[in-house]
Amino acid sequence: MIRFAVITDVQYGNLDDLGARTYRESISKFLRAAGEIATEEVLFTLQLGDASQSDWENHLAIKELFDIAEKAGIKWKHVLGNHDFLVDNEKKPDLYADFGLEKPGYYDFVVNDPEDDSNVWRFVVLNGNEISTYASETLEEREKAEKERSRWKLANGNLPADWNGSVSPRQLQWLESRLKLATKQKEKTLVCSHFPLFANSKTLDSDRTRLASLLDVGIYYFNLGVSTWNGKQILDILDKYPCVKGYLAGHLHEGSYGVRKKVAHITFKGIVETVPNAFAFVKLSSNSIIVEGKEAQPSYEFRFK
Repeated sequence: MIRFAVITDVQYGNLDDLGARTYRESISKFLRAAGEIATEEVLFTLQLGDASQSDWENHLAIKELFDIAEKAGIKWKHVLGNHDFLVDNEKKPDLYADFGLEKPGYYDFVVNDPEDDSNVWRFVVLNGNEISTYASETLEEREKAEKERSRWKLANGNLPADWNGSVSPRQLQWLESRLKLATKQKEKTLVCSHFPLFANSKTLDSDRTRLASLLDVGIYYFNLGVSTWNGKQILDILDKYPCVKGYLAGHLHEGSYGVRKKVAHITFKGIVETVPNAFAFVKLSSNSIIVEGKEAQPSYEFRFK
């Protein structure tokens, strides 16, 4: 069995509460989650983005907590979120190194089950902020991002939100190359991103999805403006490769779940506005993905052939 932990949207900030978002309380929630994770047998902890709310000082504060947790034995695998980039332009290049990444921020790695030679998983981590106004470091990059944004209209005809971004054609080609390699090497695959793509509406509870939940339909987040602008292009690639068994994301703090074309789409609840807390352990076997939700995070079980 392969077992790892998941947290997302800690979104710490030395800021007053905003609605349900209790930015300062994120530190205590993070420490409680990390404390329990450190006592468990997990290979690593997947952090799905938005570690801090904004400003370099908040980023440094949460980075210090990551470093402390690492000294306690937690191994991190980081995903970049949109709020992570809400710092001065000259600081943005430093974000990658602080999260142990190299620009452009997407990567993959393979995990082998020590008890089952057939249970091998490739994790493919996307950077959905690659083309975006907020991650841009120059005026030229920002203009390119605005042009990219204008290509993708929502279901209501509006432009998607500028707090989301897009992945480049180069990253899409890289994604496909990783899935081809996984297929060749008979590896099962989890694709990870800060931005969700799909959910069953029955698992949602918000004004924008309440009517849909009554109809029990699938929700495509890029049609609602809460996902990667070119999310459909990502789905089109995932659809071609049966090796893909799951898609893990954060960003939507309420969380969600859905199965689409034999792929489990699991969006984890955000720590910043979840009471009392939210994190999870995930177990991967040769025929299942099992989420052990902690505190407010739901549990899920997805089985495949």
